[in-house]
Amino acid sequence: MPRKIEKNAKSKEEALRLAAEEFGVSIEELSYTVEREIGKGILGRLLGREVIISAWITKEAQEEEQLRNAREQRRQVRERKAAESAKKTDAPKQNNKNTEIEKPPIKKEQPAAKKEQPVKKQAAVQTSDGETEKQQETSKQQEQAPKKERNREVTERSVSDAQYFAENVIHMMGLPEAKVEASNGGSAVDVEVSGERMGLLIGKRGDTLDAVQYLTSLYVNREKNSYIKVNIDTEGYRAKREETLIKLAHSLERRVLRERKPVTLEPMSPNERRIIHSALQDNDRIKTYSVGEEPNRKVVVALQD
Repeated sequence: MPRKIEKNAKSKEEALRLAAEEFGVSIEELSYTVEREIGKGILGRLLGREVIISAWITKEAQEEEQLRNAREQRRQVRERKAAESAKKTDAPKQNNKNTEIEKPPIKKEQPAAKKEQPVKKQAAVQTSDGETEKQQETSKQQEQAPKKERNREVTERSVSDAQYFAENVIHMMGLPEAKVEASNGGSAVDVEVSGERMGLLIGKRGDTLDAVQYLTSLYVNREKNSYIKVNIDTEGYRAKREETLIKLAHSLERRVLRERKPVTLEPMSPNERRIIHSALQDNDRIKTYSVGEEPNRKVVVALQD
């Protein structure tokens, strides 16, 4: 039996929207029955109207989810078999390499290490030109690897700088009672904010929280060649938002496979676009790319050509 949930709202449409958000699917993928309607006619105008519905995911959507899980299992089996066959073919090659290394002196390994640096620089230059969103996101992840070597170690000074700046900015935003705690997260400075009216700090889709994090990062890394990452969060918003985006991505994945038409999402930040791309990258039948210019750049989910 499919899992059912009850939702009540002022209208049937609003109750369906709330049910779809809780399931993490689109409204079109839900079936429902109206359990009760309160306040029709004159009574409704006096006391207010309320609709109670029972909603569940349609059988078609559940079957598509099962198919997707089956495809994922088959993909894992293929990867495991490919890895096993690769080990078998690599074994004699490694022996050949060992015999070749014994003849020449070890100095021949030095030129190989020198060639790696210009290759990385060239890849970084290519990402500044126009590329598809997946290529840009991959290039950004590759560029982050060398940056880790240049990252400064998180110190007490960097933690206190983040605490001082974030606390002052948040208090000046009209949240004087907010409690700001900065700590050493190992590879970054983690700042946790708690208190009332945290929705004001988060803003629409986390825009305000991202802005405060960006400004704090600039202050912590002022006049320095190396870099320390700063993470600012409140009430576990970052993790909740990522979970919501992953559910949305899989809902749109099922919709595109069913309707065979591309779907364009609302404008998102680069980090949120990366979450959508990552959630759908293992489906061979789906492709994702971005269109538009910042700050109105959007992700498109479509069928593979």
